[in-house]
Amino acid sequence: MQSNSNTRRPRTLIVGAGIAGLTLAALMRQRGEEPVVVERESAIADKGYMLGLYPMGARVLHGLGLHDQYMERSISMLHYHIGNGKGEIIREYSLEDIAERYGAIQGISHGELVALLLEGVGDLPIRFGTTVTALHPHDEEVEVTFSDGSSTDFDLVVAADGLHSATRQMILDEKEYTYWSTGWGGWVFWLEPGAARLDTWVEYWGAGKFLGLYPVKDHLAAFIGGPTATAKEMGLEKYIAHVIGSFEQPVLPGRQVQPDSSDAYFWDFHDCRSAVWRKGRVVLLGDAATGFIPTAGVGASMAMESAAALSDELSRTDAKRVEQALDLYEKRHRKRVESAQESSRQLGKMMFIKSSPLAWERNQLLKFYTVEELVRSIAKIADEPI
Repeated sequence: MQSNSNTRRPRTLIVGAGIAGLTLAALMRQRGEEPVVVERESAIADKGYMLGLYPMGARVLHGLGLHDQYMERSISMLHYHIGNGKGEIIREYSLEDIAERYGAIQGISHGELVALLLEGVGDLPIRFGTTVTALHPHDEEVEVTFSDGSSTDFDLVVAADGLHSATRQMILDEKEYTYWSTGWGGWVFWLEPGAARLDTWVEYWGAGKFLGLYPVKDHLAAFIGGPTATAKEMGLEKYIAHVIGSFEQPVLPGRQVQPDSSDAYFWDFHDCRSAVWRKGRVVLLGDAATGFIPTAGVGASMAMESAAALSDELSRTDAKRVEQALDLYEKRHRKRVESAQESSRQLGKMMFIKSSPLAWERNQLLKFYTVEELVRSIAKIADEPI
């Protein structure tokens, strides 16, 4: 007897083994499905930077049985300090009440989170060094051609291949997705924690410069940035020395700041928004759908939540009705993610200021900016159903 496409489970391809793709793969694996996962890199890449994972993303790990391990490998962020361009701390926020209500924001390295998600994926094979070169939609399936020349039919293709998704380019016109740039960027690198408070994020907002210090377990991540053109032109060592030397107060006391260029990562602060999240049986997930600048640090959390929402809809469908499930996923989650993206953009506009007078005015206003105002958009998202 032939398999009935009305009841058969979807044959699923996940393109990209990043946070979004691995979260979806782990959730599908948990209910006995075996999606095909391909990744363009030759191995899982440790991008060498930290993440602040919010409860709306981290709670997905409860369902995967990984939350206890996650808490062991991360540290709680209970305080947030903002400094000015002189190196003076001008505002201190306690996040303890927020943590009590929703759960703490946890600092974790990108590599640790990916390793944790791989535990959820288990023995599901990942085809490394593989890309999608062509998509050929048919009536109720998509023929996918891979970079090794092979072709396979799938009922569903999930594009989770990041901010500059090649899969997205195959299904959307250029007018259907847009990039948005802050014009700022900078270098991310590791420091020894030293005497840093491990429960505190510290950021210095200066005119034309930014310094952020973000603890994770056993390490301290630093970001030093400003207008992208200047940062790239000066290069890693000169730019970092230039920014640190511009502060009147010591912002990295007792630390040797000589990052290895092989470990440092240049982060260009731009994002992308797709006008639609699916075409036929191909759907966008994570940064491929709606990317984030890292101002609010919410991108990874929304990627995991999106994966959970998509997995939920797919759990209640069959191969024939995949497109209906994808429509429901987009209807329930796209506006929510775009709202979080807009909040990140607005925060970026407030943080990344070149003018000294405008930076001074902003810093004066920060003195009256309450913790409730600081987390309002995040609290709104946390209080809403998905």
